[in-house]
Amino acid sequence: MDQRLKNLDYVFGPRSVAFIGATESMRKWGFLILNNLLTGGYEGEVYPVNPNRETILGLRAYPSVREIPGEIDLAVFTVPARQVLDALSGCIEKGVKAGLVITAGFKELGEDGARVEAEMVRMARDAGMILVGPNCQGVCCPKNRLYPWMPILFHPSPGKIGYVAQSGNILNMLIGHAVKAGLGVSKAVSSGNEADVASEEYYAYLAEDPDTEVIVSYVEGIPDGRRFLEYAREVTARKPVVLLKGGRTGKGVEAARSHTGAMAVSGRLFEAACRQAGVILTHSIEEAGVTAAAFVNRPLPRGKRVGIITGGGGLGVIASDFCTEIGLEVAALSERTLGELERLLPDWWVPGNPVDLVAGLDFTILKPVIEILMKSGEVDAVMFLWIGAPRRAEEIEAAKRGRGMDISAIWKIMDQHFVEFHRELSSLMHELQVPLYVATSIDLSTDSGGSRDDGCRPLVFSDVESACRAVSAMAEYHAYRAARS
Repeated sequence: MDQRLKNLDYVFGPRSVAFIGATESMRKWGFLILNNLLTGGYEGEVYPVNPNRETILGLRAYPSVREIPGEIDLAVFTVPARQVLDALSGCIEKGVKAGLVITAGFKELGEDGARVEAEMVRMARDAGMILVGPNCQGVCCPKNRLYPWMPILFHPSPGKIGYVAQSGNILNMLIGHAVKAGLGVSKAVSSGNEADVASEEYYAYLAEDPDTEVIVSYVEGIPDGRRFLEYAREVTARKPVVLLKGGRTGKGVEAARSHTGAMAVSGRLFEAACRQAGVILTHSIEEAGVTAAAFVNRPLPRGKRVGIITGGGGLGVIASDFCTEIGLEVAALSERTLGELERLLPDWWVPGNPVDLVAGLDFTILKPVIEILMKSGEVDAVMFLWIGAPRRAEEIEAAKRGRGMDISAIWKIMDQHFVEFHRELSSLMHELQVPLYVATSIDLSTDSGGSRDDGCRPLVFSDVESACRAVSAMAEYHAYRAARS
């Protein structure tokens, strides 16, 4: 990684921040983003810059960056576009290392804005200063409690997923899938117009980041396809890159051009380049977010043979169909393996894969069943599908008034046992190095064991199809890595 990209350290781990355009007007981003920075717990020095105020949010304000007494690692710009060049000039004189340009109104508006954007980049590069944006929502680095971005009071926990998105709204939605799953964020950047730093350069930076295990990205345009391919190939040799591409249709290209000024790129050429570079393509925000989360704290499948365990036959049918349709193999189990399973399962069990637990409620047999499949050498991944019955609060209250026995408390205990059991199964997965994919509708938000705090517990899938797609994506990535080694 060259020194220019190394300066992104000042974006994600600054010791001090100058906030240009700071205000206490609650309807302006100069307040909302500054407030996010402060409420997020950032512990470095913060210097509000506003020539019309002496203090802002309890902090001393400065008329310009030039008058700030200390050194500044990062400058955040929320002033109008016409004021950015003058503010940038002050930053250069001050020796600021990096700039985060939230401000919009550059190349996405046409030629005049593009000229100003180009001059901004020229000035920064001549001074050795790196720029994020413009026309972006900001960045976050939870490990450093750094949240200078637009989402109001949104402070995700630290985790292992790195995010790069040209759209701030899509960035929020991608992160939302991780947060819902109890996962966290290593670093996230809304790259906007990418005037100085392109998506593939952020990938290269995150490839060197020890806190990032997988990268997920949303792009609208690739100005230099050859460079994108070269960077991506280098990154995917080390870490998976999950990608969602916007602007795949004519109307999408028009929208992208007005959004971030992105140039059109042939859809077919782009997909071919991604395949060559080992990039994992997805086709929806949910698929991108869930697929990226699937890689966290989970070994790669060494092939496409899947063992399926279900709590009911229908789930196995659906999973078998979907696995086959997307190129996975529902593994044929040997007589030896079937015999070992038969000793654990009821007399009415029908031997085969999927392994149908025939609506059994005895969870004590589940770990031995999974262990038999993992140790068989006949599967590369195991899926466990268990769909719990929905239980609404009003139905629980009605049961208490009914003639039968209210067993809602028992079911709640069983749900908690499932959470604890999932941790035990995760340990088995890492011990045997065969990935496990659990899909269930049971609400795991009651997990109180602290596993959410580290932001890196294995994802539990909410539906069968997402689990199947994750197996496929991870198996293809393993095959790509193996072919390169």
